[in-house]
Amino acid sequence: MAKARRSDKETALQMLGVYAEQSVRCAVCYWRKYRPGRDCHLHHIVGRRGKNPHHHRNIVMVCDLCHLGYHSGGQRSLTLGQILQAKLEEDGEIDITFLAGLCGKVGLRDDPSALPAWATDERICNAGK
Repeated sequence: MAKARRSDKETALQMLGVYAEQSVRCAVCYWRKYRPGRDCHLHHIVGRRGKNPHHHRNIVMVCDLCHLGYHSGGQRSLTLGQILQAKLEEDGEIDITFLAGLCGKVGLRDDPSALPAWATDERICNAGK
């Protein structure tokens, strides 16, 4: 009997699990994943749409405060460009074509941009913890 092939979704979710295990900190503020006080989880950079939205190229590890700052603004406000910059620094590359393709577009509305001062300050504080 032939082995059943894994679906693209199953493969992507397995890769997502590996990415989650390998990511040890928030890409924005460097909060350690298992440090008490905040939770870290995976954020879909351009949402959960298109073919293969769970691919690691569309995922970045963020703490709950940075995630809230991206979606809700406030004092910890983050833009898509700043999330892209954090992903670039964390993984060493970003695939704009892939991300835009998930949205059915040619490009994204933002390019990677400098992180805000509060994130840089927190990185310094959190780097050694």
